[in-house]
Amino acid sequence: MRYFFTTVFCILTLSTSGLASVNFDGVWALDLKASDSPEQMLKRMGVSFMERKLAASTKLESTYHRSGNLLTVTTRAAGFSRTETFPLDGRTEKKHEKQTGPYTIRTAWSKDGKELVSTVNFKTRNHKNAELIVTRRLTNREDTLVLRQTLTIEGEPDGPAVDRIWKRKARG
Repeated sequence: MRYFFTTVFCILTLSTSGLASVNFDGVWALDLKASDSPEQMLKRMGVSFMERKLAASTKLESTYHRSGNLLTVTTRAAGFSRTETFPLDGRTEKKHEKQTGPYTIRTAWSKDGKELVSTVNFKTRNHKNAELIVTRRLTNREDTLVLRQTLTIEGEPDGPAVDRIWKRKARG
């Protein structure tokens, strides 16, 4: 179960790539009180009750580091750590996770270069095509990272966007 939670978390929050003047480098802590709960979105994806509760209450910390054309994101919480590296050229990448299966991810900067937009295509646990759009932007003098998630599932009405609010702990 913990491995599945880690995989779901990564699909929901670690999709990044691109080139722009926005600097996400640093250590970020998830502000659970300021953030929307991801429970309804995860329920639509077919995630179990226990996994949804764990995802909604876990204190997370992510470190973003850009080096040349690569962005590395390391996310930690009690009981797990995961590091992913993303090329910054905006190409679509095919990935596969043992628990969730195959998915694709593509990330590009918004036209104004102020938001990092990732599109993740995958199948839900009940085998429906799904698209998750993750938009990252900095606010509050670049000390707050707003991660907005919008999920579309084939044959279902769109659910509300989920905003996850991250506070900068240290500058990169």
